[in-house]
Amino acid sequence: MEKSDGSVLDKADEIQYKGSGMMMMMMRGMTAKNFDPVRYSGRWFEVASLKRGFAGQGQEDCHCTQGIYSFDATTGSIQVDTFCVHGGPDGYISGIRGKVQCLSEEDMEKPETVLERQVMIKEKCFLRFPTLPFIPKEPYDVIATDYDNFALVSGAKDKSFIQIYSRRPDPGPGFIQKYKSYLADFGYDPNEIKDTPQDCQVMSSSQLALMMSQPEMKKALTNEFPNLELKAPVAINPFTSVSDTLKNFLSCI
Repeated sequence: MEKSDGSVLDKADEIQYKGSGMMMMMMRGMTAKNFDPVRYSGRWFEVASLKRGFAGQGQEDCHCTQGIYSFDATTGSIQVDTFCVHGGPDGYISGIRGKVQCLSEEDMEKPETVLERQVMIKEKCFLRFPTLPFIPKEPYDVIATDYDNFALVSGAKDKSFIQIYSRRPDPGPGFIQKYKSYLADFGYDPNEIKDTPQDCQVMSSSQLALMMSQPEMKKALTNEFPNLELKAPVAINPFTSVSDTLKNFLSCI
């Protein structure tokens, strides 16, 4: 493979060129101008949200919602591990692993009448859950982000699902109100966007990585639940309280 100046690419350069091309595809798929999936990667705290309809089911009592994003340049997709604590800081943890993908440049250039025959084809980017194929794809659109502080993410065709993300769990009420008001320009009602409690003990990055690497958490994220074995007196439960989880993980550090 040659560069534009005629020189030959080595293997590292070729990977970088291919990765850049995939990132450009991702950029065109989001509302955020020149979206960069590498800079978007990392840990985001949901500090406010509006979640109606199918996409919001099961999240009504969520506290401490977080998303861990990682970009895969080989597939041009973003893996996202999302989890929350139900009911309060001492509730049980639930999580799920999804994948954000965008339409290829070829598909985006096809006539709309052809694209409409495919599922979710009108949306440039979508979120799907590979281990739960019965859950339909949902739109995924980063409306705006500065990568270091905030991100605004739409997850529905209409105005029924929006998340305000922060890199910090406690950015303050001014931060939240600022972006609620900002979303009004996109047709959202700020009064319908509710604050997400971030009242759990905050894990460090190393503690979080340790938690995510635990076999039972991996099973929960990928929907690989253990056999209940009805003859057994107690079924294995991949979820546990936050306080017990932290005690177990911190003792391993």
